[in-house]
Amino acid sequence: MAQPDFYTMCAIVFASDGSFDGSAMRRHLRRQIDARLGVYLGSGGNGETHAMSPDELSQLYAVGVEECRGKVPVHANLPEEHTAEQTIAQAKIAIAAGVEALHLYTVEGRHGYVPTEAELIGYFDDVLGAIRHPIVIAVNPTMGYIPRPRVIAEICRRHEQIVAVRLSAQRDIYLLNVQDALGRAIHCHWQLGSGALDPLALGTSLFAAEANIIPSTFRRFIDLAQAGNMAAASEVLGQIRRFNQLVMDWGPCARWIKMAMKILKLPGWEGGLRKPYLMPADGAIRSFAERLLRLGISEIDSMAHAAGVSLQR
Repeated sequence: MAQPDFYTMCAIVFASDGSFDGSAMRRHLRRQIDARLGVYLGSGGNGETHAMSPDELSQLYAVGVEECRGKVPVHANLPEEHTAEQTIAQAKIAIAAGVEALHLYTVEGRHGYVPTEAELIGYFDDVLGAIRHPIVIAVNPTMGYIPRPRVIAEICRRHEQIVAVRLSAQRDIYLLNVQDALGRAIHCHWQLGSGALDPLALGTSLFAAEANIIPSTFRRFIDLAQAGNMAAASEVLGQIRRFNQLVMDWGPCARWIKMAMKILKLPGWEGGLRKPYLMPADGAIRSFAERLLRLGISEIDSMAHAAGVSLQR
């Protein structure tokens, strides 16, 4: 089995005055580099790019490329948009900074405005007619819908710069159906979820937001699985699952990432969330900290020790 890649959907870190903190972002990225994890920069939920200006996104991509290039893969996970023109504008910012690939979501389906299949294909025709850069198509139910696999296959067939598809919260049969409709294999980035060992066997690249906090734990899982030590890999995967269960109480967004950063004093913890979103009250953070430390994950325990945090007895 070829070594699977792993990518972190990176949070963006801010200074205490709310500005983008390039220095802390570099330190945050170095934790991913040390764990040999690739990065997605600018994710719409975990990355809070809805609150970033074009100039700030340019700074983010530049910092990411400077820190990561030649060490780990560095991709831009572009903010989702409603029009081809807006997406092209976002793409140009990331391309100018030198990212290796662009991840493009399908058109947003807010307010029930779900695109027809012809509209979705036409959207990608417009965008990719203007962009000649490696592209990963991101299929995510948070867009409000899931395109049929044959539609994703048709988009891939029409545009040779598409190098992979990225699947969030999907079963592995979706990938197989895309490949069957396309008539060939295509690389896949797969969100670490239920049945994670099956996608590893399929040679996919895994990704997760949880690696913002525990990158070394994810590296250990990948290394054990690659080595064929499935018993030990399953044990580590159990730790990851318990961590995921805890953080999903706060939803698939940056809130829990910033809470964990604050508790463990990780790079950029001072800045918190960008408005209109606010950090939870101190009591909620204390409760989260207690549950976090009770997970018994050695990487979390080491960070807590370094930060001077301990369980309240």
